[in-house]
Amino acid sequence: MSIIKLLPENVANQIAAGEVVHRPSSVVKELLENSIDSGANSITLIIKDAGKTLIQVSDNGSGMSKEDLKICCLRHSTSKIKRSEDLYSLKTMGFRGEALSSISSVAQVSIVSRSNDKNSLGYELKIDGGSEKSFNEIVCNKGTSISVKNIFFNVPARRNFLKSDNVELKHVIDEFHRVAIINHNVSFVFINNENEIFNLKKSIFKERIVRVFGRATYQKLIPIKENTEIAQIKGFVFKPEYSRKTKSSQFFFINGRFIKSNRLHHAVKTAYKGLIQDDFHPSYFLKIDVPPDCIDVNIHPNKTEIKFDDDQSLYAILISSIKHSLGQFNIAPTIDFESNVNLNTPYEYKDSIPKVPKVDVDRTFNPFQDLNKTVNVKSSDFSIDNLDNSTSDLIEVSDDLSLSSLNILPVFQLNSKYVVTKNASGIIVINQKRAHQRILYEGFLKALSNKKNPTQTLLFPIKLEFDTEEIRQLKTIESSLTHLGFKFSLFNSESIKVSGINPYLNQGHVKNLFQDFLAYSEKDNLSHTLNDLIAKLLSKYSSVSSNKKINNKVLESLVNDLFACKDSNVCPFGKLIFKVISNEQVKSFFS
Repeated sequence: MSIIKLLPENVANQIAAGEVVHRPSSVVKELLENSIDSGANSITLIIKDAGKTLIQVSDNGSGMSKEDLKICCLRHSTSKIKRSEDLYSLKTMGFRGEALSSISSVAQVSIVSRSNDKNSLGYELKIDGGSEKSFNEIVCNKGTSISVKNIFFNVPARRNFLKSDNVELKHVIDEFHRVAIINHNVSFVFINNENEIFNLKKSIFKERIVRVFGRATYQKLIPIKENTEIAQIKGFVFKPEYSRKTKSSQFFFINGRFIKSNRLHHAVKTAYKGLIQDDFHPSYFLKIDVPPDCIDVNIHPNKTEIKFDDDQSLYAILISSIKHSLGQFNIAPTIDFESNVNLNTPYEYKDSIPKVPKVDVDRTFNPFQDLNKTVNVKSSDFSIDNLDNSTSDLIEVSDDLSLSSLNILPVFQLNSKYVVTKNASGIIVINQKRAHQRILYEGFLKALSNKKNPTQTLLFPIKLEFDTEEIRQLKTIESSLTHLGFKFSLFNSESIKVSGINPYLNQGHVKNLFQDFLAYSEKDNLSHTLNDLIAKLLSKYSSVSSNKKINNKVLESLVNDLFACKDSNVCPFGKLIFKVISNEQVKSFFS
């Protein structure tokens, strides 16, 4: 008896949908790309509840005939290719013929379309979970409108894996950016929950970037242009001073298709070497055109991975073109000892011989003439405390965060980075920075749980510039930041002004703190317990540095405070704080 069975078509479609439809943003990507392939010059995207309830894409493209509409949702039905050789001469976004089939198998789909034929009427196809419900003739405008409702309604386990509306909306906006930026000759309208987020008219590439990411972006852009036999590169990179900790605003377009490539990203970052810090990332919008037969797009169903025929040459060309533009616009630091104003020597002194300076000497000075005068010496001048290290070397530890010394242990510092002490089990080696982070973290967490937190008003407000998407992300936590002691005098679509901060935070770390908020948001890790995230970041920016010399008394307090913490083993970021070398291990060294 055979145990191998052919899967039912609806089950096979749901399995295939797992590769194509991961979340609402996957649906948005596929539908927008279909509209671009149809030749539309005007596209409208409407979503509700971050796409969980409704995703609707309408365009004025070529539309579909009655026959095409009937089979468009069947697996492997496509108008993009006809034979396998066409995979290496692609001029369209789609080609696999799986998108509509996958989407219709996990959602309630309605498709209204009318072809270019003037005498034809439109048709409406309704599919519910992969099963056709109706097919009717209707009156409609030329083009296609696809509505996708209740995604994963028939796969509740998959729906439960969806994140919050804010996170899902961020992914939808990211996909919208990837399509809208490169297709700047198409008008786009994006509406979320009846609020218009974008209304983009047909424009040139640079103008589209500025309209999407805000007017402040204009002054950050450096043009890139390189023509070779292997590839043509056009686009823009950001000036080094506008690099970020997050990998936002990074776009590669190969033959008009958005792709992700760690190798190409490494090439861009290599071109910025010496201009930005290692943990910062440059932003870029680069269009790369290569012969279609030199790439393979059919790597993954999401079509964002590409294999290149000669990626090594492309890597070198990309580095060279970016370095050339950075140098052409005087971004790379240079020193000219002849023309630099600050270093320039007046002409009349260049060839002259320097004169020996005249020294005045008081030959009548006698250091012993006042020996008969009485000198008052106080015992306090010889206080033992004055023989200790300078108080300038002490860590500033808040009184409410430190505990009184419980047991004074012999303690010393090693390489200005580790604290060494002992207990009955053996020798303890402590990472001083991580230990201080743990102590501060627990203190901050306790302070931040208060109903109201104090605010330290700044004499001069700090202005921080972000793009429109980053501002939208920060607005979602604005009320929480206000509760934690931050005060904003401005919070518009392009920048914010911080007029007050939490007293625990150093003013110089405000910009880095907000960059970290965006970095955590990018990783979908913007904690639902915001206090915990704030406490972690505050401890990160307030802790002692790894190469700081510390007074012995503070070392003792640091050790005692650490072992009084609830969890003294790991720092707030999950890294080991101390290691114990047992007495047995010490003995084994000399056995």
